[in-house]
This record gives sequence, C-alpha cells and structure tokens, in this order.
Amino acid sequence: MTPDARHADDPRPVVVIRWLARAASLASIGLLVAFATSGGSWPTALEWALIACFPVGTVAGMALAWWKEIAGGLVTLASLVAFYAIYAVAGGGPPTGPWFIAFAAPGLALLGCGIAARLTRRSARASGRRPRPGR
Repeated sequence: MTPDARHADDPRPVVVIRWLARAASLASIGLLVAFATSGGSWPTALEWALIACFPVGTVAGMALAWWKEIAGGLVTLASLVAFYAIYAVAGGGPPTGPWFIAFAAPGLALLGCGIAARLTRRSARASGRRPRPGR
C-alpha cells in the first residue's frame, strides 16, 4: 500500500498540510545539506554530538516522515530536543533565534498530520462509518 493510498480518506486540511510539509521538508533538507557541505574546520567531539542531532537526526526524521509520519515526526522532535539539551548544557543556554525550529518545522508538521489522520480514522471506526475523502 502506498502512502497516498493509505491516506486517501484523510480530511482535506490534513492532506493540504501534509503536502505543504513534504515540500517544505525537501527545501529544508536541501538547505541543511548545503550548509553541512559548505566546508570549515574538522568538528570537535561536542560538535559531532550536535551534528548527530541537528542536522542528521532532523533530516532522517523528515525523510522517514514521508512514509511513517508519526515515527518520522517523533525522530525529528527527539533530535531537536536533544540538540537543544546538548547545546544548553555545553554552551550555558539554548541557541538564539528561530532557525533550528524553523528547519525542523516540516517534520513537526508531518507529525501533526499523522496524529490528526490517526485520530480521524479511529473516530470513524468507533462510529462505524468510513470517513469521506476531502472532508
């Protein structure tokens, strides 16, 4: 079953947000790859830990979210939280600016879509009806 066939009965707002988040995830991943390959000195052990969380964990989560929205969104969220935690402990405070959250936002939006779709399907099964596409 393809991801689109599995989501055929999802409400229209979920479908629209899903595709906007997927497009934004491609843009985010592209920019993160460009930043990561732009050069610089060899990372320290602390920087490797930060890199493992952001961008590597975040990109992996967004890629996984194309097929498994909840799992991929949770990987994105966990990577972002771990990045902020490591940065705060090592650097004495959280990173400033909205950019880390902005780059991870597509994965978080896909997490929201996955949760909304699951709740919609569960509600439809509980009521004994099949959800109508596009509603």
